[in-house]
Amino acid sequence: MNSFIKEFKEKDSELRKRINLIKYCIFLFLIVITIKVFSLQLIYNEEPLKFSKIQTNPFQLLGNRGEIRDANGKILAVSVAYPSIHLNPREIKDKVYYAKILSKTLSLPREQVLKKLNKRKYFVWIKRLASHKEGDKILSLNLPGVGIKMEYKRDYPFGHLAGQVLGHTNLDQIGMEGLEYKFNNELAGSKKIITLTKDGKGKIITDNFSAIENPEDGSNVNLTIKSKYQFILEKEIARAVKKSKALRGYGIIINPNTGEIYAMGSYPFFNPNKYSEYEDLSKKRNLPAWNTFEPGSVMKSFLVASAIEEGVVNDKTIIDCEMGKRRIGKYIIHDVNKKGNLNISGVLNFSSNIGASKIIEKISNNKYYSFLKNLGFGSKTNIQLPGEAKGILINPEKWSQIQAANISFGQGMSVTSLQLAKALSIIANGGVNIEPYLIKSITNSKGEIIFEKKLNPGRRIISYTTSKKMRKLLKSVVEDGGGFKAQIEGVSVSGKTGTGQVATKGGYSKERFIVSFIGFAPSDSPQLVSVITIDYPKGERAYGGRWAAPVFKKTIEKILIDEEKVEKFVKAKDVPSFLGKAKREVIKIAKEKNLKVKIIGNGFVKKQSPKPGNIYQFQEEISLFLEPGI
Repeated sequence: MNSFIKEFKEKDSELRKRINLIKYCIFLFLIVITIKVFSLQLIYNEEPLKFSKIQTNPFQLLGNRGEIRDANGKILAVSVAYPSIHLNPREIKDKVYYAKILSKTLSLPREQVLKKLNKRKYFVWIKRLASHKEGDKILSLNLPGVGIKMEYKRDYPFGHLAGQVLGHTNLDQIGMEGLEYKFNNELAGSKKIITLTKDGKGKIITDNFSAIENPEDGSNVNLTIKSKYQFILEKEIARAVKKSKALRGYGIIINPNTGEIYAMGSYPFFNPNKYSEYEDLSKKRNLPAWNTFEPGSVMKSFLVASAIEEGVVNDKTIIDCEMGKRRIGKYIIHDVNKKGNLNISGVLNFSSNIGASKIIEKISNNKYYSFLKNLGFGSKTNIQLPGEAKGILINPEKWSQIQAANISFGQGMSVTSLQLAKALSIIANGGVNIEPYLIKSITNSKGEIIFEKKLNPGRRIISYTTSKKMRKLLKSVVEDGGGFKAQIEGVSVSGKTGTGQVATKGGYSKERFIVSFIGFAPSDSPQLVSVITIDYPKGERAYGGRWAAPVFKKTIEKILIDEEKVEKFVKAKDVPSFLGKAKREVIKIAKEKNLKVKIIGNGFVKKQSPKPGNIYQFQEEISLFLEPGI
């Protein structure tokens, strides 16, 4: 009995210990719960809301990209909203059906659509920047899991017009080439990062959503380009390239008094609306600023200007051109037009290499080098275009006699068309330096001017007297010399032709030439300077006078004179123009029109009497003076 009572007491004691342990555990649990409730209610009272809220991934709001406009306010580049189609593959069950519908509506391969539908993602682009018609069809289908987001795409209303100047953007509206690249920071709109909070059902519960300010649109860039001039220039260059079967052609029109660039074109064209279709990146290049070449005889203009400025030649100076052949050491210089004694005007008119080689010997190498540097050769113009080249102008200490001779007629150095336009502008405007420019002003989205080009007085490069003499000399080149195909009825023109050889390993190509014409009009009060370059025209007579000068004529003629008035004026006269025509073509025209002609010389007609437009008397003889092309 005692043992039973003793055992019972021991068990009762153990039971009490267990009960007390359970009590302590319950008490401790209640304390923990109380502390947790207290902390959630008073200290971490926002924490439970995390379970009822969902924060979206941060997304970016962009201001609209600014416009690029021409000198008259015409829009050359603008951003337009297009529908981009996206879908949620996880929400779509019948993927085969969706692939069939979407591929047909969006004109996409069914396999491509099905591949995107099978992705284990919540968001997939199916077609970005679709057409508005495609966007409307998607909306009308009302397909669950398929959505539309409006995105901006860069649009160029005039297609290829000034395409290489404007450049292009990518799908995300980031500038990749041209002015779009150079002024990307100014054109791009501001950015805002937004995070929206939603409840468990996807409803937006952000309190201050209405307080979100729209990002600011980008600034508008206003150019000096005149669309009409640009269109005319591009049209005439394209026509010449096709007719001559050349590799390419390019040109520039500039105001010699202000430096404003009115047109800058390259052919083959580049349409920035279709930038992804261009595998040949060279077609995106702005050739007048990017491409360098040996200019040839156009440089004789600047050589003579330098000689006149230095006082080493004048109107009475006579140069012996040795009947077209001069030896310097082991080298022989040739002239196309073989002449004896010529004055300075004759050297330019007949484009004598020998005459040029003797003129440069009258000037020190250092002085002529400095003169060319002051005109802008061997340096960038800083026109604010990406990829501008500076050309090559060798240090004068390295000039040998034959190298100096080569430089005198435009070999052994390289230039851009933009540099030639700047240098010729200095001669045309009275001798004052100019800075070529494309950007007239930049205005922000509120219309406020944040940049405006201000013209600074340029330093004098040559005297006004030298400038005046050069205008007259270059006018003679067009009227009586190799530039006769640049003549414009009723407008005086000054200019110079050039035919440059293309350097190859160990010498020059005998087949490829780059031909140019540099000129300005009117001669006495120049308003427009233009440089035309045709690269690799095919055929035997690949001369600047044959291919580049006519482009200048037709371009400037259409700009300065109303086209219809010109045609009526010419048709009202009787004597036709034979200028620039080959001998065979002259005979054909004379026979067709029953005209009596007297042909003197060989090559192309550079002068005729009576002049085009004069009244033709029956059986009157028309004298035609022919010279080889220059």
